Amino acid sequence: MPWLGPVALALLVLVLIFAVLRFLLPGVLVAVASPLWSVGSSLSVAAGNVGSFFTDKAVLTNERDRLLADNAAYYAKNAQLDAKVKDLERLLGGRTEPIDGILAGVLSRPPVSPYDVLIVNAGSNARVSVGSRADGPGGMPLGEVESVTKNSARILLYSTPGKETESWIGEERIPVTLIGEGSGAMSAVVAREAGIAIGDLVFASGPGALPVGSVIAVGNDPSSPRSRVDIRPLLNPFSVTWVTITP
Repeated sequence: MPWLGPVALALLVLVLIFAVLRFLLPGVLVAVASPLWSVGSSLSVAAGNVGSFFTDKAVLTNERDRLLADNAAYYAKNAQLDAKVKDLERLLGGRTEPIDGILAGVLSRPPVSPYDVLIVNAGSNARVSVGSRADGPGGMPLGEVESVTKNSARILLYSTPGKETESWIGEERIPVTLIGEGSGAMSAVVAREAGIAIGDLVFASGPGALPVGSVIAVGNDPSSPRSRVDIRPLLNPFSVTWVTITP
């Protein structure tokens, strides 16, 4: 090709010039090349700084996300502890002396467990036994332990369908047998002339006066010598989170 001749000649001239500068004036070659080397070095450092910036930003982002996750976990734990304190305050009131009984948390309640049944996290290892009474806030009786394992117990509420509990009603302490009706409801049958009235308290048998419910309806059939009494628990048993169990 005709243009190869001039190109080859130009390259040869450049090689000769660099050769002469290399051997005769080496300082000149260094002076000319130094700015180019400096620019290359600066570009390398700048590229390294840019890469470091993005790396540091990714590290900081990951650290921020970890701290946010930790903060959310601590917030949830604090809310859980706060709820536990409030539940225990409702159960024990302002008392500071040791409680009489075994403190147990409710693991499941209706509708998770069968209706009118509570499962708690204390069993035979905590000295819970079958027949023990379970009380709610303020020492209000809720029911009795039906069965236990090493670390849990099954409590039948007084309202468990068909469950019978010896009790008494009103200031006259009229003895009755509570009958569980399910869903927290209870009933009893009394003599019509017993004088039971709506609002009378119903107490569980045992030491002290321990109210379990109040009368909400009294049958009034003149042809029957006995009246049915409908009873509602004073405490909603399905909202209980802690109980005390008397061994």
